[in-house]
Amino acid sequence: MDINNPIPREWSSYVTQTNLGLEVIPAHLYSVKAYISTVTTKLTFFDFVAGSRDDLTNMQQPNMLPNPESFLIQNIRIFSWGSVKSNDSGAGDATPLVSQFNDMVQLLNRGILKMKIGNKAYGPWPLWTLPANSFVKGAFSTGSDLLGDYGQGDGNLYPLNPYLMIAPLQQFTVSLEWPGAATDPIPGGPVTLSQDDGEVLEHLPIEILFDGQMARSIQ
Repeated sequence: MDINNPIPREWSSYVTQTNLGLEVIPAHLYSVKAYISTVTTKLTFFDFVAGSRDDLTNMQQPNMLPNPESFLIQNIRIFSWGSVKSNDSGAGDATPLVSQFNDMVQLLNRGILKMKIGNKAYGPWPLWTLPANSFVKGAFSTGSDLLGDYGQGDGNLYPLNPYLMIAPLQQFTVSLEWPGAATDPIPGGPVTLSQDDGEVLEHLPIEILFDGQMARSIQ
């Protein structure tokens, strides 16, 4: 017996109740870690629970979903928690402009994302292929010789095809890595972030977010 009738037939794939005991809902899984300037070569995500900081993650237990929850990953996004700043363009020489914009250029150009679900490895994906896509956009000016400074990864979402499913109680890990040594002909290793408020050691929170669908028990 279909407990959702009467509904249009084309809506049957989107019902939020089922007599099988599970419902499928649109959902996100997300996790935030701080990149430390000149130090970080690897960040591991989804390995802690929210506690009082729901803005940092929505995981209920480290590295797995509780039974009977499962998650179908359809997109992966990367988002930095940087703030808008201004920078004096100075003499306009050819040296890299010390800015948050340049920070994101370096992090996205040189970093890779790796994933493991159970014992299977997925990726690696260069970070520049995984844009945040959705964030505040707009043009602004801070003065005749000042540049608006805000860096973020933009572009079309990278859709996973085929999708990846995380089963209940299945271990999974996600990491961002900046491999290689600073002495390589092509820059590698940790990125030196622009300084802020005189701080010698700068940090930049980075968020990994999965777009997809979650199956859970009917409440």
